[in-house]
Amino acid sequence: MTKYILLLSLLFPLKGLASEIKIEHAELKPLGKVIQTNAQITQLPGQKQEVVSRLSGHLEAYFVTPGQHVKKGDKTAVIASIELSKMTAEHLALLEQSKAAEAQKNNTMKLHKKGVASQNDLSNAIIALQAIRSKQNALSSQLKSLGINPDDLKSATDQFVLYAHADGVVGEILAPLHSNVNAQTPLMTLVDQRDYYAVAYLAVDDAMQVSKEAKGWLKVANKVYPSHFVHLLPSIDEETQRAKVLFQIEKSPSSLLLGSFAEMDISLAPYQNAVMVKKSALTLFQGNWVVFVETKHEEDEHDDDEANEHDGHDHDAHKEDEHDGHDHDTHKKDDHDAHEKEDNDEGEHEDHDEDEEVPYMPKVVNIIAYTGEYVAVEGIEADEEYVSEGVYFVKSMMLKSSLGEHGH
Repeated sequence: MTKYILLLSLLFPLKGLASEIKIEHAELKPLGKVIQTNAQITQLPGQKQEVVSRLSGHLEAYFVTPGQHVKKGDKTAVIASIELSKMTAEHLALLEQSKAAEAQKNNTMKLHKKGVASQNDLSNAIIALQAIRSKQNALSSQLKSLGINPDDLKSATDQFVLYAHADGVVGEILAPLHSNVNAQTPLMTLVDQRDYYAVAYLAVDDAMQVSKEAKGWLKVANKVYPSHFVHLLPSIDEETQRAKVLFQIEKSPSSLLLGSFAEMDISLAPYQNAVMVKKSALTLFQGNWVVFVETKHEEDEHDDDEANEHDGHDHDAHKEDEHDGHDHDTHKKDDHDAHEKEDNDEGEHEDHDEDEEVPYMPKVVNIIAYTGEYVAVEGIEADEEYVSEGVYFVKSMMLKSSLGEHGH
């Protein structure tokens, strides 16, 4: 549960600046042994794919560039292929042969019914038609696998357009433009950016304590990304002699750079509950780590209670004063002077409060451990409210208040 307090220039008159301060509740979260290490951003092998030409020919053009986002079905390259020219020409020829063979079969069937053609003649006509159709079906299937619709072909063509087979980002162009390629030549890499992983490097003893409950926090470009444990990789890194643990980055953006290294915090079992606050709430104040909490006016409430208790007695005493023997005019003058003095004192008091009253106070805490965007601390209770954002402005308010005191 969070709430926001908008401090306008009346409460925070620093050059008329208005700022928003965020209030949150301290949370009770599980905390284990926290390890700080390096991790490399990676993906699973199936997420990075090589796009091959699938036909031999001359690489005419690319429709994409490295780093470009593509969707399934987008054009990526075009190849001038003699092989495709032969296939499309043969397909068109088989269409004509099929029509002729079907007409021959129908004519033979009519003659057979009249007793002019033999059963053998009819069987041979049917077999010839089926042989042509079999070749036609096989060729149509090959063309469809290349992304070509046989029904749309009106003439033979050598232009083979290669389409993206999935959504992703073009990683690298592998084959130079205007080069000759064969069916197995890689043209480019296509990266699926939906999921990223991090390989954390841990000491062997620590790695053996990692369980499925382990949590990680990857720090990239001043942002923290929660991660969860996937599995312990079976081999040791030869250069560092450290174990490799794979974590999946939760809700990762599509802009992470593969192969880059970043800092990572990992929490290992056994776990115990600890009070945690946002890391942004911590600040150094008068030489101590503190978080700011709202000031509670317990003394004012206590004074109000006492005033209510004695209100009845004051009322009776006032009645007795009304009927004693004092001069009415003198009493009126005294009351008038008293009220003027009280009003002056009250005005000075209000000005003083407006200058000096700060609705927050620092609370000294002891840092236990950092876990991602949170930090485990001692010195604040679970569910207690604290300033999670806008700490700078609270410190500025306190500085202004202290300067006001010295000015008086």
